[in-house]
Amino acid sequence: MIAKMKKLLLFMANTGTPVDAQLAELGRLGLVHIVPFQPPRNQSIELISSQLQEVAKALEVLERVSAEQAVAVTTVGKQADHDAEQCLKQVLEADDKRTKLLQAKSNLEAELQWYEQWGHVEPSSFQELNAHGVYLRLYEASEKELKKLNGRDDVHVLGEANGLQQVALITEEADETLPLNEVKAPEKDRSELENTLADTIAELESTERELTGLAAEKVRLQEAQKSWLERLDLLHVEYGGESLEGQVNYWKGYIPEKQIDAFTTAADQNGWGYVIEDTTDEDVDEVPTLIYTSRWGDRIRPVMNFMGLVPGYNELDVSQVFMLFFTFFTGILVGDAGYGLVFLLLTLFAHKKAGFKRQVEFQLMYTLSVSILFWGVLTGTYFGSETVANIPFLANLRVEKLASFGGDNVFVQRFMFFVGAIHLTVGHLQQAIRYINRLKALAQLGWISITWGLYFIVNQMVLQVPAPDYMPWLFIGGALLVALFASSGTSFFKGMLSSIGNLPLNIINGFSDIISYVRLYAVGLSTVLMAASFNDMAIGDGLTTVLAGLGAVIILILGHGLNMALAAMAVLVHGVRLNMLEYAGHADVEFSGSEYNPFKINK
Repeated sequence: MIAKMKKLLLFMANTGTPVDAQLAELGRLGLVHIVPFQPPRNQSIELISSQLQEVAKALEVLERVSAEQAVAVTTVGKQADHDAEQCLKQVLEADDKRTKLLQAKSNLEAELQWYEQWGHVEPSSFQELNAHGVYLRLYEASEKELKKLNGRDDVHVLGEANGLQQVALITEEADETLPLNEVKAPEKDRSELENTLADTIAELESTERELTGLAAEKVRLQEAQKSWLERLDLLHVEYGGESLEGQVNYWKGYIPEKQIDAFTTAADQNGWGYVIEDTTDEDVDEVPTLIYTSRWGDRIRPVMNFMGLVPGYNELDVSQVFMLFFTFFTGILVGDAGYGLVFLLLTLFAHKKAGFKRQVEFQLMYTLSVSILFWGVLTGTYFGSETVANIPFLANLRVEKLASFGGDNVFVQRFMFFVGAIHLTVGHLQQAIRYINRLKALAQLGWISITWGLYFIVNQMVLQVPAPDYMPWLFIGGALLVALFASSGTSFFKGMLSSIGNLPLNIINGFSDIISYVRLYAVGLSTVLMAASFNDMAIGDGLTTVLAGLGAVIILILGHGLNMALAAMAVLVHGVRLNMLEYAGHADVEFSGSEYNPFKINK
């Protein structure tokens, strides 16, 4: 459920204990979601923001060095900020020096390459010719460009390099040039360049050794980064508040109702003033959302975080329903027991690599993998192989009407529409419970009646399944309840007219929403057909040679790997969509909220 919030005005005296020290105590409490009165601006915020950008760059450098050199990082205790700042300065200076040396090395190698292509010519030779009124310019030209210069006595072909002709122009005119790509000779002779390159490489190696040594201090910078991030948070809070004549600073925020006692105890101990009151409709856009849910419902959090889905403060907590149906949809969309087993083993492997830490992401993947495995067993689907599906033991486990090979397609599609009707009904039931003491709850019962009427119409129109005789009464009764109780306008008749006006469009939307659930059947079927197609490509009429067997293995691995990747994408596209749009629309959830993010620091 969504936690009830209280609005808070917090006052701190600007005498005695410094305000930033008082805010540090508030941050250690970690309960108040601060809403700034204005965007915080201050020179210190800009300074620390700039410092954090430098830290991020330095950590990226050390991460690369650690990966290249397999450097063991040291574990540090509490470190003074100036130590971290000194380390940061050394890393950035060393990396900047390394970048310049690499560029210098590249330039020197390019100049030495000139000697490889044009031969050993001292730069002083060009100067000596110029002094005698003779000017030598070097060019590269294609065969086509060179043909345009035929007949000129001052143009000479010296050789060929990189598929281009090496051309020299010898003239007594200082400004004369050719319309070709001119190649400048190095300013230094070859031996001097070679010596400079050797010195540059030695200095580069010394700088890289310095960076390797600094990589062991990565933890120091990571700890400093955390500290500076917390300091930045504190400054954002400090300069997002207001001041009364420089004597009292105050802030606006929100706090969970369950945490009021803990806050007031800390406030009394620190001498803070406060006003706590109920939220109003004017506050609804800025009240944060804190969800208390079961361990089962919490498993959907990675998906909702990935999609940025946060229900509004006055909306429903849909996490448990979302998790339940998302798990079910995933099983249908992938629907292959072999794939489910692969996903399960991959999750187990990754979990083991992570030290079997209890993370909600692994719990989600375990649940989804088991769902895929379970639905694959019910439909008799094992890597898209009908041969495997017909093994007696496995064949006894499948439900014949749901079977991927030889099942009843009409029954499966009807089942998907039935699942859709159930899903939408749950949304309206949650709405009805929400309005349990108001007449609007009756309107939600009306929508449930209409939803099941639409279910029967969809079956009749799409699958030619006859509708029951009582279907019209579902629409009549549902429309009557919606018309009478859905809208609470300025008057009963205005509300009724508004409901009647919106009713046709809402019914059409409901019809399309139920049809939308057929995507579960279509995508699940496509996964099976692709798997079977890859099997046919790999095995065909049989394997007659070792080479054919090797090719079959490669096709099976790549084909089924691609199919699993596409199935995973389908889960994100269709499994999330049915919850986020179809169900959420009927549950009147727009995911318009902002997440509860209390001001919290550790140091």
